[in-house]
Amino acid sequence: MASELRVNTLKDASGNNSIATSFVASGSAKAWGHFEGSDATLDDSLNCSSLTDNGTGDFNPQFSSNMINAHFAAAADADYNINQTSNARAAGQATGTVRIATADTGSLSDENDTSFSCHGDLA
Repeated sequence: MASELRVNTLKDASGNNSIATSFVASGSAKAWGHFEGSDATLDDSLNCSSLTDNGTGDFNPQFSSNMINAHFAAAADADYNINQTSNARAAGQATGTVRIATADTGSLSDENDTSFSCHGDLA
């Protein structure tokens, strides 16, 4: 038998620092992931079933559970150090995916250590 816990507010062990459960649910990432562009395989993720490699520097993680609409916030980042100009961009949101583009010095490239997160409401 499944259990259900219904609360309106969460507090720390001392009874202080309260926060509404709606804030926790709305403020949590609904999807995130980490992958290496060289092999286009998700190393770790939440709510992602697969990663599509559309070509050099062009990827789409597929969500396990869709977002309610395509107007969610998405961000991405790629490996960067003092000697590199790598970057990543999240764009082209759809309810079941987001497009991740990775580049080095302005040209699409398969960058390693790429991560992304998506915030919004699930359908």
